[in-house]
Amino acid sequence: MSQEKKAVIIASITAIILIIIKGTAWILTWSMAIITSAIDSAMDFFVSLMNFLAIRKSEEPHDEDHNYWHWKIEWFWAIFEGLVIFLSWIAVIYFSIQKIINHEYIHGNYESILVMIISILITFALVIYLSKISKLTWSLVLKADSLHYKSDLYTNLWIIISLIILKVFNLPIIDPIISIIIALYIMYWSLEILQEWYKMLMDHAIDEEYVEFIKNTINSFKEISSYHFLKTRQSGKNNFIEFHIVFWDPNILLKLAHIIGDKIELKIMEQIPNAHIIIHLDYFDDSSEINNPKVLVNNK
Repeated sequence: MSQEKKAVIIASITAIILIIIKGTAWILTWSMAIITSAIDSAMDFFVSLMNFLAIRKSEEPHDEDHNYWHWKIEWFWAIFEGLVIFLSWIAVIYFSIQKIINHEYIHGNYESILVMIISILITFALVIYLSKISKLTWSLVLKADSLHYKSDLYTNLWIIISLIILKVFNLPIIDPIISIIIALYIMYWSLEILQEWYKMLMDHAIDEEYVEFIKNTINSFKEISSYHFLKTRQSGKNNFIEFHIVFWDPNILLKLAHIIGDKIELKIMEQIPNAHIIIHLDYFDDSSEINNPKVLVNNK
C-alpha cells in the first residue's frame, strides 16, 4: 500500500475517533460547540473517504486510453476540496457576523473545554503527519487534506479560547470575532491550493533550483559542448524535462552518446523526484533556424 493511501486511512480512522469522542461528550454535556465540531469531524471522514478513492484511481496503471496514467484525478479532487474549504469559511464569516448583529453567542462548560483540548492534540498530530507525507509524495490531495484538518485544528482552538474568555472575562462577542479571523486565515491558505491547481493546469515550469541543477549537470560532462531547447513543466507530482545536448565530437559513436545521456538522466532522477526526462542527442548545434536541417527540409 502506498504512503498516500496509508495517510488517508489514518486520517479516516482519526476522524472516526473524534466523532466518537465528541458525540459522547455532547450526550453528557449537550454543548452546542461540541456537536458542531462533531458534525465537522463527520464531514472530515467523508472527505478522507473520497480522497482514498481519488488516490486509488490515480494509482491505476496506464492503459491504451490513458498512456500517462490516471494521476490527474488527484488534482481535480484537490481543487474541489480547496473550493469546499474556501466556501465553508465564507459561511463561517457570514454566520459569525449574524451572531454579532443578533447578539447570539456560545455557551459552554469546562467539560466542553476538555473535549476540545483532546481533539486539538489528536488533530495536531494528524496535521503534522499529513504535511510530512504530502511533502514526500508531492500529493496535492494530501496537501488539501492537511489544510482541511488544519482548519479543524483552528476551529477547535477558537472554541476553547472563546469558552475560556467567556467564563473568565465575560466577553461573549470574542467568539464570532475570533472565528472571522481564523476563517480569513484558512481562506488565505486554501487559495494556495487553487494556485497550485492553476500552475498545473498551465504547465508551470519546475522549481528554479531544479532547473539550475539540470544545467550544472549537463555542463559537468566534458564531452558536451552546449545544450538548448531546455523545457520543463510540472504536472501533479510529476516533473517533465526535455532538452537537446550537443557533443564536441560530431563523429561520436551512438553508443557512447547514449551512455552519456543515460548518465545525465540518472543524475537528474536522483535529485528531482518523479522526473520524466527526454534527451535529444545532437552532433551539431541546431538551435537556430538557419542551421537547423529539419527546418530547411520543411521549407523546401
